[in-house]
Amino acid sequence: MSRHKLRQEDLEHYRKHNLGQSLIEVARHFQRHAMEGFIAEGHADLQTSHQAVLTHLSLSGSRLTDLAKRAAMTKQAMGQLVDEVEALGYVERVPDPTDRRAKLVRFTDKGCELMKAGTKVGTSIHQHYTRIIGERKMERLRALLGELYERIRAEESGRATRK
Repeated sequence: MSRHKLRQEDLEHYRKHNLGQSLIEVARHFQRHAMEGFIAEGHADLQTSHQAVLTHLSLSGSRLTDLAKRAAMTKQAMGQLVDEVEALGYVERVPDPTDRRAKLVRFTDKGCELMKAGTKVGTSIHQHYTRIIGERKMERLRALLGELYERIRAEESGRATRK
C-alpha cells in the first residue's frame, strides 16, 4: 500500500480536467498541424521555435529588444532565433530610420509570402476546430481565450510598471 492518499483515479481525473494541460495539448495539436501546413505550402525549412520571431514581428519592422520582450525571452535567445530565420531568408536586418545605431528586423518578400501562407494555414486549422465543436462554441472559445490573454497581459504590464 502506498504511503500517500493519492489514487490513480484521482490522478486521471486531475489530468483530464486540468486547464493547463488542455491548453498545452491543443497548442501542440495546432503547432503540429501548422507545421504540416507550412510544409505543404513550401516552407519545410521552418521550425516551431521560429514562431517566436514571426508572430511578434511588425510589418514595419521591430527592434530585437522589442521582439524579445513580446516573446518573453532574453535578447540573446531572440537574437539566435532571428539569426536562424534570417539565414532562411524570411527576415533581414536593416538600419532603424529613427536611430542609425539600431537595427530593425523586418520581413523579406519570402517572409511576407510565409505570413500569407500562415493566414491560410491558420484559417484551415480554425475551420477544422469549428467542425469539431461547432461555430458557436468556437467563437465563444476564441472570445474567452482572447479575453483571458488580454487580462493576463494587462495584469503583467501593471506589475512591470509597479516594480
